Amino acid sequence: MVIKTVTVKNLLTPSKLPDADFVINPYIGCNHGCVYCYAGFMSRFTGHAGEKWGDFIDVKQCEKPLPQKTAGSSILIGSVTDPYNPLEKRHEKTRDILRQLQNTQAHLEILTKSPLVTRDIDILSRIKDVSVGISLSSTDEQFSRLTERHAASPERRLDAMRTLNDAGITVYAFISPIFPFLSDWKRVADEAGKYAAYTCFENLNLRGAYKRDVLNLIARHYPKQAEAFAGIYQNREQFTKYWRGVEKEIRSYMARKPYRLYFFHEKIKKK
Repeated sequence: MVIKTVTVKNLLTPSKLPDADFVINPYIGCNHGCVYCYAGFMSRFTGHAGEKWGDFIDVKQCEKPLPQKTAGSSILIGSVTDPYNPLEKRHEKTRDILRQLQNTQAHLEILTKSPLVTRDIDILSRIKDVSVGISLSSTDEQFSRLTERHAASPERRLDAMRTLNDAGITVYAFISPIFPFLSDWKRVADEAGKYAAYTCFENLNLRGAYKRDVLNLIARHYPKQAEAFAGIYQNREQFTKYWRGVEKEIRSYMARKPYRLYFFHEKIKKK
């Protein structure tokens, strides 16, 4: 892992995401080692062309304070990095950002796989409008270790949700990505639902270099599901047919519970 400090002009960046007006990524890169990570394309724009995503992390240094005139807007911390990756223990960049934003009038949202977020409950408790999303795709420890090599276990993430909820912090579950035939999303929704204000669902999209990596992993460790799994990603028709079925199942299963669907990314528009 190559670690260095880089100076940036601004930490707050306008966003095209449907539920965020701005994003903040305290780090460039991530060391969770998720086989499905889509963020590898960022290497071309961050001075890491030729480097493998996951083999480096840049710690952002910015002397310019974060703007406070963001009332009525939404800010997401952690769109292409985990703001609570292990380096955060030492560098506290995310904690410093929260300190700067503790009086913000914007809606502040954090997305992470790490229980380290509970360290900052003291600051989170002072922020007027904040929510924390805990991302997980399965409760299966073995499956999680294969697909998210260096991330915290599902059990630890669920414990973090409980701790945040007990502290009065709004927390939600981000079940992402759902792996066809392998993610026990119903169990995740049930377990996380004990603490979550709502649950988000995102399907597994495969494109670019990481498509090969995912398909190879499934073929190696889950050979019985491999053919059907790969078949979903052969063409758009198969992809749409499968995920429309899962979408229908989720709507039925979550009929009496608050949830959000993030399927078919190309059709998601900023409201």
